[in-house]
Amino acid sequence: MRFGTLEYAEKMKEVLNGDAEHRRLAKGETDSYLMVLDPRPDKGVSERFIVGYATVDGEVTEVWTGERKATFVLSAPYGVWVDIVIGKLGPIAAMTTRRLKIRGNLLKLLAGSDSTLRMVELLRTIPTEFDGEYAKHNISPGAKAG
Repeated sequence: MRFGTLEYAEKMKEVLNGDAEHRRLAKGETDSYLMVLDPRPDKGVSERFIVGYATVDGEVTEVWTGERKATFVLSAPYGVWVDIVIGKLGPIAAMTTRRLKIRGNLLKLLAGSDSTLRMVELLRTIPTEFDGEYAKHNISPGAKAG
């Protein structure tokens, strides 16, 4: 699945909702998130991707693409997102070093860091096709969560 698309977001919803550990860690979280993947034309990524999702008590209830009002807006160049998904950069480190820019209550977002870390582990189980030079990091079917 192509990273940053609605198809990818739908699979993310399925994987997150199907994982008991993520559901346990995210219990009580009711928020919406907009992830902005900025283009990197120099690396072969000319398109800007915007993917969002909403949670109610830790369950992903809706996914979408495109701009929409959300509790949290997380934006970074495409390559930073790839680094997070493949495990080269931790999501919390990305936030605290401002490589991942946050609009919204950072302390509230960091309070849910355990569910965020589990989410990233689970994303590595989704067959993923990255654009441009990042294709060398594609995730093949059968990858395992940590």
